Amino acid sequence: KETLLSEHYSPVEGLWDENPLAPKIATIAAGSFKHKQPPEIRGTGYVVDTLEAVLWAFFHTDDFREGALKVVNLGQDADTTGAIFGQIAGAHYGVESIPTQWRQRLTMSAEIVAIADSLCERVSGAD
Repeated sequence: KETLLSEHYSPVEGLWDENPLAPKIATIAAGSFKHKQPPEIRGTGYVVDTLEAVLWAFFHTDDFREGALKVVNLGQDADTTGAIFGQIAGAHYGVESIPTQWRQRLTMSAEIVAIADSLCERVSGAD
């Protein structure tokens, strides 16, 4: 988690040198979200605000449930911020970190798991 949230993290060495980030995204990549609180952090439908809100919640919490609640309670475009937070936090913390009650209420959960398994197989087959 510390690596993912480090200043200007890049999954590929030199990627941002070859493909510079847009200025507003570069500010977030530098860690602007770490030092803000609502109302500066907003869960709007604007992609820059959404990215900052999701990273803010991920940085300021220690588990899936706490972070998901923190980000959706910002209001506004809560379904978008919640979905993106869920992707990042789910990948980081794992499916077991999602509260059991939440997983049990998922519609089409078997299909979701099958798609996720298929994606994982494709990625591991790409090595």
